[in-house]
Amino acid sequence: MAMNTTNVDPTTLVLKYLGGVVLWVFAAFTFLLLPLNVMASDGCFDGDARAICTAAGQNAVAYVPMVTAPLAGVLGTYGLAAEGGSRVRGLYAVAMGALVAAWVVVAAIAG
Repeated sequence: MAMNTTNVDPTTLVLKYLGGVVLWVFAAFTFLLLPLNVMASDGCFDGDARAICTAAGQNAVAYVPMVTAPLAGVLGTYGLAAEGGSRVRGLYAVAMGALVAAWVVVAAIAG
């Protein structure tokens, strides 16, 4: 889907491109760095009740960012590029919120 740039303010275009860069950098950090929190399970011992010490907790820490980051990147990019109303533009905020939520969930499990 190509964005119509004929009647768009140049400042708006620059802000949209910067927003896209911020979104994809945040998504890349989420995808690459957040799954490394699985290493928080190194200090686990038999009978440890922390969430990171379970197989489900380790899988959640590994896979939540790997699924959330690409989906948020695509969703946020669509929100920036689409010519819809405020609902479509709100997808960028939803995408950024999903990335923040991934960090919160992983920190809660690994913490």
